[in-house]
This record gives sequence, C-alpha cells and structure tokens, in this order.
Amino acid sequence: MNQELELQLKQQLKLNPQLQQSLKLLQLSQLELAQEIQMQLESNPLFNSDDSNQQEPELNSSEISITASSQINPNTNYSLDENYWEKVADTKDLKEKLEHQLQLHNLSRLDLEIGYYIIENLNEQGFLIADENEICMQLMRDTGHKATCAEVTTIKHLIQSFEPSGCASNNLQEFLLFQINDSKTVKHRAPSTKLIAELVAEHFNLLANQQYQLISSKLNISLEQTKSLLSQIQSFRQRPNDYQAESVNNYIRPDIAVRNLNGNWRAQVIKNNTPLLSVNKTYLELAKNSSDPAEIKYIKDKAFQAQQFIHALEARQTTLQKVANYLVQYQTQYFEHGDIALKPLKLNDLADALELHESTISRATSNKYIQTPNGVLPMKSLFSNAINTTKGGDWSQTAVKSQIQQLIQAEPSRKPLSDNSIVRLLNDKGIKIARRTVAKYRDSLQIPSASKRKQLSALQ
Repeated sequence: MNQELELQLKQQLKLNPQLQQSLKLLQLSQLELAQEIQMQLESNPLFNSDDSNQQEPELNSSEISITASSQINPNTNYSLDENYWEKVADTKDLKEKLEHQLQLHNLSRLDLEIGYYIIENLNEQGFLIADENEICMQLMRDTGHKATCAEVTTIKHLIQSFEPSGCASNNLQEFLLFQINDSKTVKHRAPSTKLIAELVAEHFNLLANQQYQLISSKLNISLEQTKSLLSQIQSFRQRPNDYQAESVNNYIRPDIAVRNLNGNWRAQVIKNNTPLLSVNKTYLELAKNSSDPAEIKYIKDKAFQAQQFIHALEARQTTLQKVANYLVQYQTQYFEHGDIALKPLKLNDLADALELHESTISRATSNKYIQTPNGVLPMKSLFSNAINTTKGGDWSQTAVKSQIQQLIQAEPSRKPLSDNSIVRLLNDKGIKIARRTVAKYRDSLQIPSASKRKQLSALQ
C-alpha cells in the first residue's frame, strides 16, 4: 500500500487585541459606540473625559461644520489601509450573518460563490429576488464560473437552514412550505399538517384571493375546518427576516449628517455622545514617582490600553468620513431628486475608489445611518446594482423600481398597467428588463398586480 504524505501550507492572520478593537469600533452603531465608550471610562481610570465635546449638529443651521475635526491627536501615526480588516466577519447585517454561517461549512470554491450570489440577491425581508437561472448567469458573467440550476438549488436549501431560517425562499408560498416541512417547527406538527401542506402547495392562489368556499370544496372539508386551517397558517411567520421587526427605529442614532450648503452637499461625522478622551497625566506622573513595580505596571498597561482605544476611535472617524464624503459626492443627484436618480454603486466600487478593502467598506456602512433634510436613511441604501440600458449608461435597480412606481402611480385607475405594458414603457426609456423582473420589483414595492389594482379601484 502506497502511503502519501500530504503537506498543506496554511496562511493565517492572527489579530492582536488592538487590531481586534479597531475592527470592533468600526462596525459599531452610534448607540453601541456610546455604550462601549462608557464601559471603557468605567473600567479604565487612565481616561480623561471632557463631556463638553458632546454636541449634536443642527441640520437647520447654516453654521454646520463641513469638515469633522478630530477629537484625538491628529499627529498620531495610525494606518487605515491594512487588509487585516477583511479577516474578521461582521455579523450585524442579515446578509453578513448568512455569509458568516456559509463560511462555516466546508464548501468548494464554486459552492461558496453560489452561496454568496444567492445571499446578495436577498431583499430586506429575506426573500430571494432572482431565480436559479438568473443566479447562474450572474455567476458566469462576473466570475466565469459555470454552475447548474441544480447546484444553485442545493446551496439555496442549505442557506434556508441558517438563522433566521427560511431565508432564500422565493416567495411567501415557498416560505410557508419550508416551515411546514421544517423538522424544527415542532409546534406545527399537528394532524392537520398534511391538509395545510396541500392547501399551501396546490391552492395558494385561492388562499391569497380569500376564496374560502372554493378551498373547502377542493379539500373536501367543511368551511369551519377551512377556517381552522387558516388560523393555523396565520400563526406561521410571514417573512424570513422578521426577528428584528420590533420598533428599533426609536434607538437609531445617525452617524453622518448631510446638508446642502450653498448648493453643495456636505457630509459630517456626528460626534454626539462621543466625549473628548485623553490619557490622565496625573496617573502618569504617579507612575514616574512610584517605587512599586506592580503599581507602575498597572498604570502603564492602562495607559497603553487608553491610547490604543483613542487610536481606534480616530481610525473609525477617519474611515467613516472618507466613506461619507465619497458617497455624498457620488450620489449628489440622489439627494437632489430621490430614488429615481440613485446611481449604481457596489461596495467594491467604493473600495477601489478609496483604496480600502471591500470588507472595510462593509463594516463602515453596516448599521450606519445618514441624517438628511428629508429624514434618516441607512447608509447602505446608497448602494444599488446596475441595469444596463440600450441608450448608453446604467440605471440602478433602485432607480428602476422608482420608475416602475411612478408609472403605476400615473396609470388610469380603471385601466392599470400590466407588467408587460410596464416592460414596453421601460424599453422606450432604454431600460431593457424581463417581465418577471418587473413583477419581482413590483412585489418588493408591495404593489399588487394589475388585476388586483383594478379590483381595488372598483371598490373605491
């Protein structure tokens, strides 16, 4: 028997505590950052804190500062461009949570890429907005990797097993069937499970249209039994990503303030709840005059920890300012005209422009919010995939959705536009997309089909 000795060389990056702290602060929201600073102040006596620096910018004031001044020594030599940012997973965002779980599985490179593309095509509710064939085409176009629809389906089912469960379901019907068949959904394992599965799988349209009498006939059960099935279905989750559906908006604190000053849009990192921090010199003098080695070591260690934390705060602020400046300049038309003017932009586009790693941009934009004269919006809403046009240039997906919404809002109430009609109108503008894409975008905007809109119009 031949024995082979296989040597594997693995390159690993071990992050020291200071770099880990920098990564942690970059991805924190304003509320989380304030809590982290408070914890540091309580645990480290070497900190000096000047709370007078806590000021909230007034967007209604023309005196708002355009450039965010550093709270910390600006002469500190601290590199922001290290690629070590990419090595630690950020699990805050839904997509990032799913990617983190995907990476824990021993998958081939192709399966991993398929998983990334599936996750990238999820909407905020956790539904998949592209079919298997579209994902195969995206993968071939962007990476040159050839995948089959069956391979995409396999990885899709794997992702559905992640938390929150059911993500990557194509629609509510598929998501309900996933819950019915999920072995972990014990509470739904009732004698009526088979009937519920049949109702959702074969008569979902009747269910959506509230045709309960016809459902009773199809299932050969009484109307009372049908109502019981409906009651059970209503206890199921309606969207995969509904675990954080509580009113979190009350806890949102914007990280960036955006203001139009004399026709120019400017961004400023908000520094409210961020006191001016420094190292306590009294303790440093005490260390110099002390003869106790343990006391000297304690003060030096705490002073080093304080200085590293201050450096990490500076890194966070500088990175956020760079990202915000670019976004505001690039998306100026969006701030002027809204969704219809949002330009296509991906994380890697911004990473290339700022010469930072894509994961740095991901951490800098996750759980971050921008305060504008028109309200507060997630920073990641300024990113959108591109749709090519026949008249040159690109439209963002967000802009196309806005265009669809405007067309529907302007339609005759008694003669609503069909999805095919919308396709033709978009083609006239040079936007060439398929009917199923229009239907997908319309669904994501929670706009009913033309027939439903016609029914609603008749009731008014």
